[in-house]
Amino acid sequence: MKFKPGEVNFHREEYMALLAEMRPKDYPPMVKKEVLGRVDLRHRRPNPYMRDGKALVSFVVSGDDVKGDIQRGVDLLGGFDKSLKPQDHIFLKPNFNSDDPPPGSTALDFLAAVIDLLREHGYTRISVGDSSGRPWVPTEKTFQKTGLSLKMAEMNIPLLDFDRSQYLDVPIGGEYLDLIAYPKDLEGFDKIIYVPVMKTHFLAGCSMSLKLTVGFVHLADRTILHGDNNMFVSQRAAEMNIPIKPDLIIMDGRISFVSGGPAIGLAVHPGVILASGDQVALDVQGVRLLQNYAAVNHLVGDAWDLPLIKTAVKHELGIQSDGELLLIR
Repeated sequence: MKFKPGEVNFHREEYMALLAEMRPKDYPPMVKKEVLGRVDLRHRRPNPYMRDGKALVSFVVSGDDVKGDIQRGVDLLGGFDKSLKPQDHIFLKPNFNSDDPPPGSTALDFLAAVIDLLREHGYTRISVGDSSGRPWVPTEKTFQKTGLSLKMAEMNIPLLDFDRSQYLDVPIGGEYLDLIAYPKDLEGFDKIIYVPVMKTHFLAGCSMSLKLTVGFVHLADRTILHGDNNMFVSQRAAEMNIPIKPDLIIMDGRISFVSGGPAIGLAVHPGVILASGDQVALDVQGVRLLQNYAAVNHLVGDAWDLPLIKTAVKHELGIQSDGELLLIR
């Protein structure tokens, strides 16, 4: 499907038909869900990036020095050591939902810069992993087509393909989700860093840090996410964050979709990098940045009124209002 340059309308029906045609019908993780058991997995630590009771969101205008810009963003929050310890086994969660180029997927230069910075600060136990969306599986193909497999091999970074992981059912206790399976691999990590892309999503409104958690979820359970004719994708995506909270988020907003997404759409160049320890605070700020562009999307009105954000606030997955957010430049 070709998205015409400058076109602000995203043809949802045409795109959904294309995705349905792409989707494998016999891929084993989609056909059958196998779990080792049930566990009350919870990775939710207090946000260390706070000032005077407010969640910090750093805002950096990015230039040619990507690594330096990421460092500035983290330094504005207080540094890596606010949330990480040298002995921590750290998991990096990028966005490789599809094999499309950035902003459809995480830019390799951005991911590599985060890894380099962590190593320079003494954090050496680093792994990367993800699983692709149902139309783009197997994930191994996405890793290869985007160059992620080769890049991680060159950097000597373990790369986890969650299609091949063992899974555990985790109780959610939400309004839209009851029980969802997550990779058992998560039990082996001390800290989790999210590396999302700032962009719109043609169903969920936006795909930033809250939506990134969907990449952990078993492929069979993602049919639940898209149930009811996709009416509650935002709410279910938000509730998937109930068991898991990243310890740090570093978001690439150098290029973003403002219509369509998460794989294709109308792309613009905000040229920014945002960082935070609070998913709601970060996503609210990201939405407001995207609302500056003329496009047809679901990001209308107040960011706090978006179903994704409202559901996250309801479950206390981050801050509750603007009075708890502090943007620092």
